[in-house]
Amino acid sequence: MDILAFQNAFDIAAEFEGLGEVKQVEERVFPDGEVLVRIPPVGREVALVLRLYPNVNDNFVKLVLALDALSDAGVQRVVLVAPYLPYTRQDRRFRPGEPISSKALLKILGGYPISAVVTLDLHKPYVADYVPRVAVRNLYPATEYAERLSGVDVVVSPDFGSVHRAEAVAKALGVSHTYFEKYRDRETGAIALYPRHDVELRGKKVAIVDDILSTGGTLVDACRSAKTLGAAAVFAAVTHCQLLKDARERVRSCLDKLICTDSILNEFAEVRVGPILRRELERLL
Repeated sequence: MDILAFQNAFDIAAEFEGLGEVKQVEERVFPDGEVLVRIPPVGREVALVLRLYPNVNDNFVKLVLALDALSDAGVQRVVLVAPYLPYTRQDRRFRPGEPISSKALLKILGGYPISAVVTLDLHKPYVADYVPRVAVRNLYPATEYAERLSGVDVVVSPDFGSVHRAEAVAKALGVSHTYFEKYRDRETGAIALYPRHDVELRGKKVAIVDDILSTGGTLVDACRSAKTLGAAAVFAAVTHCQLLKDARERVRSCLDKLICTDSILNEFAEVRVGPILRRELERLL
């Protein structure tokens, strides 16, 4: 299998040495903003590696163009390796007239000879079911987080939607887990977060886990609630750290430590995604 990598993911593709020859996709941006790619000669099976964030719209167009070129070149099997899949937060129709963006994205990819998509920590795992023909391998670095959260007493998710992440990390650590529920004061309107099942946080080292850190609002609210409830220390492990606006300052003001992956390059990236993705790619070969 040939390993075909975009420039922004060559550090990831370097982890795949020995699985196949690593080749680079040529990329161009024209003065009017249009993009173009050129693929080198490849065999019948290709692993295509790229980061879709940042510049998600341009990068997605580049991905589609590369897939079309591979299809025209007669490639019969493509494994797409993209550690972060954008648009998956729109996993259902929240208001009439809106698209289900994650379904639309996967349907486009499903029109090409992709046999599998290898990715990390989809916002909602069920979006993989939108295109049954494509096997979506949704990986979660629970073991890698647990190795860096030694000594934590409780793992918490900011809401019920992330409780499966908390459960996975807690299992790897051998500790309990829970999630926060929102409660609104009927008189003041103030919102408070409390752990489900009356799990005690006082005096405990707490780890908050989530999939995406964008502006940091959700994570900081959970951190402050944990400290209000008496947590001795609060850590966080977040897979895709966008760190937009003043997110860095906000999380530093509350968290004792933030752990991210390098699915999106950032200064908190302690967990390298390359070895995780390689293990799954080896299973697919």
